[in-house]
Amino acid sequence: MSSLQTEQLPELWSEIQKLYPALVPTPSLLPLIEAVEAFYQSYHYPLLIVETDERGIITYVNEAFAKPSGYTIEELLGQNINILRSDANPSGYFTDLWNTIKANKPWRGIIRNRTKDYELYQIDLLILPLPESATGGQKRYLGIGYDITHRLPEQQRLENLEKDYIDGLTYARRIQRAIFPTSNKDLQKYFPESFILTHGRDIVSGDFCWIIRTPIANRTLLAVADCTGHGIPGGLLTIIGYNLLSQIVLYKGITIPAKILSELHKGLREYFLQDETEERFVKDGMEIILCSFDYGMEELQFAGANRPLWLIREGELIEYKTDKESIGGEKLTEDIEFTHYEISLQPEDRLYLFTDGITDQFGGPQGKRFGTPRLRQLLLEIWKEPSMARQRALFNNSWKREWMGDNPPTDDATLVGLRITE
Repeated sequence: MSSLQTEQLPELWSEIQKLYPALVPTPSLLPLIEAVEAFYQSYHYPLLIVETDERGIITYVNEAFAKPSGYTIEELLGQNINILRSDANPSGYFTDLWNTIKANKPWRGIIRNRTKDYELYQIDLLILPLPESATGGQKRYLGIGYDITHRLPEQQRLENLEKDYIDGLTYARRIQRAIFPTSNKDLQKYFPESFILTHGRDIVSGDFCWIIRTPIANRTLLAVADCTGHGIPGGLLTIIGYNLLSQIVLYKGITIPAKILSELHKGLREYFLQDETEERFVKDGMEIILCSFDYGMEELQFAGANRPLWLIREGELIEYKTDKESIGGEKLTEDIEFTHYEISLQPEDRLYLFTDGITDQFGGPQGKRFGTPRLRQLLLEIWKEPSMARQRALFNNSWKREWMGDNPPTDDATLVGLRITE
């Protein structure tokens, strides 16, 4: 029985022979050799090589590059590399590729191409801008890569899952916007001189604004709340909080802000601790500022859980700090009594309610937090503007465009402003 030729053997077989020098490869060992070859090839794919000029014209390809495309080497030579391009790559992908290599920098990425029969395949490609000294004075780009088409089904499955996830979140945001007041128009149904500014960290927000007008005691109630977490957890908690507030006022007839917050705390406990074994796992809650106005907007009652109320009167900013307690959270199993505040309002007073996403936003030239002092200064600069819509625009320009800029949102952020009129 003759031995096999050395060039017929997979590279990995030589490593095995180092352990077993007497293991002579014969035709009887062919099944073992083929198994070794298959294993080796699953991790060591043939190297794909392509060279183009600065216009993208193919000047060289090896057989390994041509094979998955369905074209022969002769059919590819002299063609523009775009003959393989598909529309399955992200928008702007190839613009970034060309800008990078034209700047004499290497580029690497996953490229999805189309075969001659218009089937999708993909390669992991590294493109090197070669020095002209090595190419006879001509501009050349060398691409080396691996065919990773076998990953496509799993990648497409993950992309479909991601799309379904994003679509679900987007629809959830639409539901939130249908329920919560999120525009100036929504707020101005109750407070003609007002604005609301919201900016979510994720598609679904953990902040919410709640407004209700009740004939009980002739009050209009307004709350701005910041729920634990972001995205789906925070979004679900906003719905619970919104519904609980409405039930407390409409069904229980409670209109005193401090008592509403105590009931809200109890309501969260009933939601989360239906099973006593869950107690040690539940840390969810919210921070909130809750106001109650008489119909004439002359008297204001309010209470808060870790959120202040700011009043600007004749150029002076007065901060009303509320209780350092959260709704829910660590003290979910305890009853909490909140402090009742009551003040008289005057024409041209300005009131501001906000979540900590406003002050926690990173930005500016040194990437620092916006902070409370900076918020105070900005509001004192714009408060005299009688148009609250104009105030919102001024604030948004300074906080979002100038301060936040291209920085990602640090947190969900909400700011509500009211002007008291005669």
